[in-house]
Amino acid sequence: MGLEVFQKHGPARAKALADYVDYATKSDLFLTYVIVNPQADRSKDWGKQAEELVAQIVDEDSTGLTIRGAKMLGTSSIMANEVFIANLQPLKAGEEAIAFSCALPMNAAGLRVLSRKSYEAHAVSVFDNPLSARFDENDAVLYFDNVKVPWDRVFVHRDTDMCRAQFHDTPSHIFQNYQAQIRLSVKMKFLVGLAHKITEAIGTTGMPQVREQLGTLAANAGMVEGMLSGMEASGSKRGEFYLPSKHLLYAAQVLTQDLYPRLVNLIRDLAGGALIMLPSSFRDWANPDIAPILRRVQRSPNFNSEDKVKLLKAAWDAIGTEFGSRHTQYEMFYAGARFVTAGHSYRTFDWGAARGMVDHLLSTYHLEDAVKTAAQ
Repeated sequence: MGLEVFQKHGPARAKALADYVDYATKSDLFLTYVIVNPQADRSKDWGKQAEELVAQIVDEDSTGLTIRGAKMLGTSSIMANEVFIANLQPLKAGEEAIAFSCALPMNAAGLRVLSRKSYEAHAVSVFDNPLSARFDENDAVLYFDNVKVPWDRVFVHRDTDMCRAQFHDTPSHIFQNYQAQIRLSVKMKFLVGLAHKITEAIGTTGMPQVREQLGTLAANAGMVEGMLSGMEASGSKRGEFYLPSKHLLYAAQVLTQDLYPRLVNLIRDLAGGALIMLPSSFRDWANPDIAPILRRVQRSPNFNSEDKVKLLKAAWDAIGTEFGSRHTQYEMFYAGARFVTAGHSYRTFDWGAARGMVDHLLSTYHLEDAVKTAAQ
């Protein structure tokens, strides 16, 4: 899908991509990807960063490229078979050394995986951390220490505009972020359900002000689902393929970057101190001195003590632990800073139609007509 864009770049690179897609599909590979440069001095262009920071081509010969430097943020890289390496951020003339894309096995010689702290490894138990104990994707900076890339794995070669085109002139960026909106709609529904159960656990569901907050949460979840349906219904064909509406996709990204942290704060509001007064671990329930006290203080009008704690532990793991905080940070920035997503929205909106409505209105009356009417 969009292979013709690569063919303009060059038949050899297009063939390499087509062959790799065929290989990855038939081999059922699980890929991670690193397409963003590590933060360092944001006041400088990427090509002017400190030496060996940004992954770049340092050598090439008849067998392929050699790359050195770092990329981020390889989610699930510790579980992946291979990694796709590219540059999503805009590049300028003179930055051709970092203008490439390719794919490599995760066990390629010289490839270093610098993982962040594992939330799964630090989870007390499934009872205490039901999400982070089982659903931590992990993230990592990948460092390429003179890694050799054969030519049949190179898809973009020293072309700054092609780095942009591979995402924005093909449907890549649309589908990449469309699946993110599907994911978000599921996460929203889960969090809203969690919020409702929290109010049941502490007996506040029937309070008018609490119902107002729950209704607001439900409306937000409905808005995300509605935008998802809208981008599907308003899509268009590209050859034999159907694409979601580009502008509605980017509009959803702009709105949901702010929405997710607001949703988390609303749930914190509804829970209050309930998320803080939790026992230290599941082991407390086996302590004959502590367990009776827990059953006395962890009361609920609708749940027994164990079930109340179980629910609130899940809620804290979703919004308060390192795992939960990572998800908030991710939803705020996975698509880029706010000015980036707003820029996509600006670029893809039908300004001609919107301005045309204004121009049509302005064309229906004139100053001279108003003066004549007043004179009569």
